[in-house]
Amino acid sequence: MQIKHIFISSLYKASMSTEEHKSIDQDEGSVNEYSDNDSKTVNVGAGVRIEGRIDGAEVSDISGTLSGTINSSNINLNSSGIFNGDMSGSDITISGNVEGDINSDQYLIVNQSANIKGTIEYSSLQVSYGAKIQGTIRHRGSVHSYSTNLDPIEKEDKTENDLNDQKEDV
Repeated sequence: MQIKHIFISSLYKASMSTEEHKSIDQDEGSVNEYSDNDSKTVNVGAGVRIEGRIDGAEVSDISGTLSGTINSSNINLNSSGIFNGDMSGSDITISGNVEGDINSDQYLIVNQSANIKGTIEYSSLQVSYGAKIQGTIRHRGSVHSYSTNLDPIEKEDKTENDLNDQKEDV
């Protein structure tokens, strides 16, 4: 709760006069000592709308509306959450609505209630039945293909055995 107070008061400070800033700064002196956000956590509550950029957060939990850019290690867009813009992080879970680009360095989980329109880049993807995705999905990293490697002698033996089997069938 204290973080919301500081965040909201800093938004108001942008539109205040110099005298109002001085009185707020004096009042915040006592609040700042209790509101240290070492956890680098961002919470956007349901019903809250934010436009702008979030960068460097460890955990971002979005239940409201965010328009802009977010770069956070762990992003959780809840079912009531709406995001418009560019989203990037390591572990991303989508349960709400997204319109824009999603870039996941590690895990992207798209839950049943998700509705995504845009471009998705991922390393590991999990999509639940019922999720809606419109757009482009790209795997990040290299794609491996596996085949059996037979020695040339084994290949010849296998080819001869296949030919013998075909002759016996005729």
